[in-house]
Amino acid sequence: MMIFLLCCHISTCIWIITAAIVDDKTFEGTWMSSYYPEYGNSDMSIYMISTYWTVTTITTVGYGDISGTNIAEMCVSVIMMLVGVISFSILNASLASIISNSDSKAGNYQEKLATLDKAKKEYNLKEGFYRKLK
Repeated sequence: MMIFLLCCHISTCIWIITAAIVDDKTFEGTWMSSYYPEYGNSDMSIYMISTYWTVTTITTVGYGDISGTNIAEMCVSVIMMLVGVISFSILNASLASIISNSDSKAGNYQEKLATLDKAKKEYNLKEGFYRKLK
């Protein structure tokens, strides 16, 4: 979770810097131009809008209400989309592996119990000894 939050913060800052590189006065021709007049005096508001863009892009939801308006912003968006897809692919693969290993351990345990039950019947093991083995 900490790594995800750190990545979001860095991506948020990169998204803001990308707009500032193009025009750091009025942000004309950038994604920020439609937000700057209303929220420009509040750094926290701009940061939260950028964080919103970052999370929707990384999670591949992408509502489209904030998007790149110049080549630099489009390049950053493409990179963020790729990072999001790769991250979620790795996360899903890891989760599938954990579940698979868990199922394998449970299956192993059930197989051993079945073998023990078979041995109890075949060798007429006493109930107390059987419970200790189990």
